[in-house]
Amino acid sequence: MANQRTTFGKRQREQNRKDKAKAKQERLAARRASPSGQKGPPIAWDEQVQVDATDDDVASDTPPPPPPSTDDASNGGSS
Repeated sequence: MANQRTTFGKRQREQNRKDKAKAKQERLAARRASPSGQKGPPIAWDEQVQVDATDDDVASDTPPPPPPSTDDASNGGSS
């Protein structure tokens, strides 16, 4: 008789596992069918983007200042 109990327990565990897997598949299917929650405005991937160059965007014609020199004489070192 002990064999029947273990068989019933095994069948019950297997049935619970199948029910859980079926519920998971239903949740996944529902999630895939519903629209996703977007955090921002939708992106129009088919529109062309044009960048207008303004004076603020263009680099100036003057070169950047040179970096500070690292001469040993200016450090006040005694040799």
